[in-house]
Amino acid sequence: MRVSVVICTYNRAASLPRTLQALDYLRYPLRETIVVVGPCTDNTLDVLAPWADRVRVLRCPEANLSMARNIGTAAAAGDIIAFTDDDGLPEANWLDTLVSAFAADPGLGGAGGLVRDHTGWAYQTRHIRCNRWGEAQFFDAPPPAEAPDWFISLIGVNSAFRRSALQDIGGFDEEYAYFLDETDVCLRLLEKGWRIRVLDNAEVHHAYAPSHLRTVERVPTTLYLTARSKIYYALRHLSAQHNPLTIIDRQRRDLLASVGYLQSAGKIDQDAAQRLQDDIWRASAHAARDACAHPNGRTVQLPPAVTASWQAAAPPWAPGPKARVLLISRNYPPQPLGGIARYTQTLAHALAAQGHEVHVLAETPDTPWVEFDNGVWVHRIACAAAPAAPLPDRPPLPDVLRRWTHAVASYANELRDRLGVDTAIAALWDVEGYELARQPGWRLYTYLVTSYALNLPHKPDWQQNPHYLRHHVQPVIDAEGWLLRNSTALLASTHQVWRDVQAAYASLDGVAVHHLPFGIADDPAMAADSTPAPSAGNPSGACTVLFVGRFERRKGIDLVLQAIAALAPDYPQVHWRLVGNDRLPDPEHPGTTHRQRFERAHGGQPWFARVQFDGEIDDAALLAAYRACDLLVAPSRYESFGLIYLEAMRAGKPCIGGADGGGGEIINPDVGLAVPTDDAQPLIDALRALLDDPQRRATMGQAARRAYLRHYTDSAFAARTLAVLGVAAPTQAQ
Repeated sequence: MRVSVVICTYNRAASLPRTLQALDYLRYPLRETIVVVGPCTDNTLDVLAPWADRVRVLRCPEANLSMARNIGTAAAAGDIIAFTDDDGLPEANWLDTLVSAFAADPGLGGAGGLVRDHTGWAYQTRHIRCNRWGEAQFFDAPPPAEAPDWFISLIGVNSAFRRSALQDIGGFDEEYAYFLDETDVCLRLLEKGWRIRVLDNAEVHHAYAPSHLRTVERVPTTLYLTARSKIYYALRHLSAQHNPLTIIDRQRRDLLASVGYLQSAGKIDQDAAQRLQDDIWRASAHAARDACAHPNGRTVQLPPAVTASWQAAAPPWAPGPKARVLLISRNYPPQPLGGIARYTQTLAHALAAQGHEVHVLAETPDTPWVEFDNGVWVHRIACAAAPAAPLPDRPPLPDVLRRWTHAVASYANELRDRLGVDTAIAALWDVEGYELARQPGWRLYTYLVTSYALNLPHKPDWQQNPHYLRHHVQPVIDAEGWLLRNSTALLASTHQVWRDVQAAYASLDGVAVHHLPFGIADDPAMAADSTPAPSAGNPSGACTVLFVGRFERRKGIDLVLQAIAALAPDYPQVHWRLVGNDRLPDPEHPGTTHRQRFERAHGGQPWFARVQFDGEIDDAALLAAYRACDLLVAPSRYESFGLIYLEAMRAGKPCIGGADGGGGEIINPDVGLAVPTDDAQPLIDALRALLDDPQRRATMGQAARRAYLRHYTDSAFAARTLAVLGVAAPTQAQ
């Protein structure tokens, strides 16, 4: 069955592109998209320009939703006409679920699904029952018995109709410019003998956008169209049983009471209340007039489908198999970012850019919510409120991690059941995928990162706290070992991290492991294929050395500060810039930080003015810092990979990093220097070598940029991931 998805829009240029993007990710292939544009006064047509070759754009002369829907239906070539709003976000299986229902029941005239509200978490509507007064009842599940005079109804943001059924009833009644239009269609379909269903797994998220009818706070700016539709609807469907004047009076009293509620709740003032009351009285007269003028409604004769007008949906990526993957990262933007959150975000957007269905599961500090972020569904959930029962087949976890891993598994299983997502990628840190391991119906890939066991030698504060070591660190290390042995496969960003993991944990023989280096998105300020021009450095000899990282021993901040103190007096042209959280306590010197100790020791030196502590900065400022520097120094004592080295390479800058862990593998002699980190002298020597040789720095920078473009882009990262997941690369571009 072919489906025509129709969106009617009026002055929603801000929200419409996201709806169209969500449609690109629908799994059902036999579909077309039609956008019916009302008499917009915003830039809707400009916004639609990028979709010109993929979306059919029609015009509606009036701000009349029913008229727009009839225009879209008349032009549609599909067997099924599916409607969503210009602020609706259908989930990927939306059309599959709807089409299956229509295919299974030739008498099904209409179908819809559940609608989540702007949070993406709570439901706006599930199951609706309406009566001939236009009143509605809302149920979480279908009522056990249908009440007399109440019938099943759909909501416009998530509704679909068989084209032949709409033809049978004359389409939408154009007396309904807004409100109750789909309710009227449902009632007329039922009266004609068609069936209607609501399907639990056909969900649409109603992102909600303000309009000419209501404010951002959902307060009506006018009630004219609502009142007119409500009164007209009752007159249209009740006039044979009730006196029309009685109908009008009852509907008007209900509407006026709603204005009184808004005013008493402080949502509108007296002037606004008067305007709304005037709307209701004016609408009463017009509804009565039009109900008399059109006793059978103002329907249309819909033509047969013109199959030649069919314009198949063509998403902006190559065709081919598409992955469905869940990426788990407790922290995720806009929360403060660490390495795991950064590579998760990069991978999510790189996969989505190729048309794959990507879900990210992260923690929220407050109310759970779900958002559709540039092609990625981000699910922010709360940690389980109550302790979860231990899992008998694996080592126990500290309660704080047990609650989180249980929340992850519970929500992941909901996604699997509703959307068929059965592949998850999670980091070893905090064993976030713990409960999914060995669970039927899941493939769990565990990314090797700097784990508790690998971190322990560099954490004197852990080692000096026997209680924490015994009750938190060691149980997590035991759980890490179990997870390593029971994941579907392990992902190693470097060969060295796999060797280190093998040395730190027992019984890993025979475990499947894939070499999967990270990648990062390019800096928008740099051309995708550019490399830095050859340079002998700043003519004045000025040079900026950049450090990026948390001020902790593992990141080598103590070595950097020692090197600055040793070199700054001899290099007056060098500016030292340090970026990262500089407020962390120094465990070896309680009550102080690395920065404070450095400032106390050297604050009076003439060269101290050339040392700049920036603290934590946002992503845009960080990109600018890399572009502005001449050299990155980050002598980490251990990095499982070292994203900071890629960030420098992307900017075409050489780097000096720690030789242990991933640094020694990523930083080859062409792009920088990898130094031992037992003491500061190797770092000092390496800095001298590059500070004294601007041409060498420039040559290394060029090689670094080339290496980034060849191996470490986000698209290369996505391609490597898909190969591991067994998803074939596309064979042609579209």
